[in-house]
Amino acid sequence: MNIKGVFFDLYGTLFRYGDMSAAWADWLSAIHACLQDCGFETSRESLAGAWNGFFLRPEPPPRGELTIFERRIHTACSDLGLNLAEPEARKVASAGVDAWRKYVTLDPEAIEVLTVLSDKTLAVVSNYDHPPGVYSLLDKHDLSRFFAAVVVSGEVGVKKPDPMIFSFALDRTGLDPAQVVYVGDTQEDVQAAKAAGILPVRILREPVLLDYTSNGLPEPPASTEDSMTISRLSDLKGLF
Repeated sequence: MNIKGVFFDLYGTLFRYGDMSAAWADWLSAIHACLQDCGFETSRESLAGAWNGFFLRPEPPPRGELTIFERRIHTACSDLGLNLAEPEARKVASAGVDAWRKYVTLDPEAIEVLTVLSDKTLAVVSNYDHPPGVYSLLDKHDLSRFFAAVVVSGEVGVKKPDPMIFSFALDRTGLDPAQVVYVGDTQEDVQAAKAAGILPVRILREPVLLDYTSNGLPEPPASTEDSMTISRLSDLKGLF
């Protein structure tokens, strides 16, 4: 393989999920506590009921400088009769992200693997509604130095499985699809990469136990396509 670039998914790939049911419970509790700090009165139970299917709802229209996730917070609160100002929506969103992120850890092999692959052009291509959270996470773990491009769906307006999201990383790195592999953890990652003409490598770790429906998340696509698979990040070293 004449591979010159390795693009990575972020969550579930470079970062590993922990107890995600606990993560979503703490996410809701943190948001509830922050709303109370902002002077808004609502019970946690009311919040949980009204926000069922939070991430399944249509993307809210643009509103000022708010990210998609902040707009989701603003809209969901409006549905409860809580009229947040934009700074309050940012504060509540940040509290939720910080609580959820405690259950997501950097894969212990990530730094070594990225260092070994640093003779290639590396990039991140991630679906995420709150781009500042991606950049702060990369900076926190000193990962930004490895990547020639970081593409976040909430910033470019395209998300996987739409293959167009890869066009931004390809343009920024000057690479052709045939020169790139994409490492991700879902079938959605595989489908998007294949449609873009990029070779997918799927990392298949132990399954994450999570009740998607009760946490307002879309069910992950069933595995219907073959792809090159690895069981840990260090397996990438043997591919190149």
